[in-house]
Amino acid sequence: MVSGKLAFANAVAAGALVLSFCTCAGAADLTRRPPPPLLQPIYTWNGFYVGGHLGGVISSETATDIFSGFTASPDPSGFLGGVQAGYNYQIAPNWLIGIEGELSWTSASGSSLGFNSDHNWYDTLDGRLGYVMGPWLLYAKGGAAWMNADYSVPGVSINVTRTGWNIGAGAEFMLAPQWSAKAEYNFLDFGKDNISGVGIDTQVHEFKVGVNYHFVPGTLFGRW
Repeated sequence: MVSGKLAFANAVAAGALVLSFCTCAGAADLTRRPPPPLLQPIYTWNGFYVGGHLGGVISSETATDIFSGFTASPDPSGFLGGVQAGYNYQIAPNWLIGIEGELSWTSASGSSLGFNSDHNWYDTLDGRLGYVMGPWLLYAKGGAAWMNADYSVPGVSINVTRTGWNIGAGAEFMLAPQWSAKAEYNFLDFGKDNISGVGIDTQVHEFKVGVNYHFVPGTLFGRW
């Protein structure tokens, strides 16, 4: 009889122990939280940026003697490289406006029928309109353009700076919070100028890639 009571007491104690373990495990499950979702990076294009670029240039250029009508087509081509700086402002989650200045030095040169053309640099000042898609920025640009060139025939040489206009388009990708890479095409038109009795008509095509460093919004120098 005593042994029966002892066995019953042991069974009750074991049941209580199992019930206590299950209750604690259930409470632990209730207090456990699922892991937080991975945060997606937030891309912002706002603020100042500076950068550099490399590429190539081809041009369509004709030189016509105003008195004789004699025409040469040197069509300079070569490499270019330079710097750019600008400011972006996102006017909506997906739209951006900005301004950008760019200076490119070039080796573009050409010769035709004794007329030599050497382009030294191109300079542009543009407004930009962009469409933002996460880390991507697609944009169009346009504004004023300047170029400096040396024109020569045997025994005579002249250096001139000319004014024109330009349009362009490109794509830029945010590699890191403050670094981006871009690819861009620009068309520069300098029209026809009378230079010492020679009418020179010039259009330029630029193809380039580059990188930009974006300053932290609200600061002048950003985090280096």
